[in-house]
Amino acid sequence: MARAQLIKTLFISLICALAIGFSSLLYFSYQDYVNPEQVYSRWIEIGSPKYNTEVLTLNDKGVFRNGRLIATSFEYDGEKIYITTGDGTSVYQVTGTFDSPQLKRIQPNSPSQQFVKEGFEGTIDLEGGSAANRRAALSNHFDEE
Repeated sequence: MARAQLIKTLFISLICALAIGFSSLLYFSYQDYVNPEQVYSRWIEIGSPKYNTEVLTLNDKGVFRNGRLIATSFEYDGEKIYITTGDGTSVYQVTGTFDSPQLKRIQPNSPSQQFVKEGFEGTIDLEGGSAANRRAALSNHFDEE
């Protein structure tokens, strides 16, 4: 009888330990997923001319646009970055792939902006995109006779 009770207690203890371990794994994985350090970097605008390329820097000191502090903090929920300034709140969505991390501004949505993480510039065409296509279409329109 005592042996059966001991086995039952050990089985329940094992199940509880596994549940606590699994819960801890989920909790710490989620904390890592929403950690703002995931997006700490310099982000370089895609599709703008070199003389007007915007650089967005996110770090523990705040948010910098072209080297100027625009916000002392930002929020990151694992998918979107919320930056609140005097002009309102801008929302950027993390897009791209592991090999080409990118940000896309979704609010305000005009003018559209996309950024690539510094160090991954070679994975995309920095001057391509919708702005280059509009310039080419406009140029072709005036070249036609």
